[in-house]
Amino acid sequence: MIKNLAQLEVKINERIYNLTCSNDSPLEHVKEALFQFQKIIGQIEDNAKVKEEVIAENPNEEKICPSQAE
Repeated sequence: MIKNLAQLEVKINERIYNLTCSNDSPLEHVKEALFQFQKIIGQIEDNAKVKEEVIAENPNEEKICPSQAE
């Protein structure tokens, strides 16, 4: 199957980031997809902050992997 694709490319510092979608994708869908990506990244950032706070509050506790705790 042959399919036409549209690709957006952004270079930030020395890294290149790409977004690929169907050539006929409605712009509102592309915007919604980008919004969903931002929400996921925000959740990852929030989880990282929580982990940093827990580590800062309990610096003397041993770090145990969840698989080792069982």
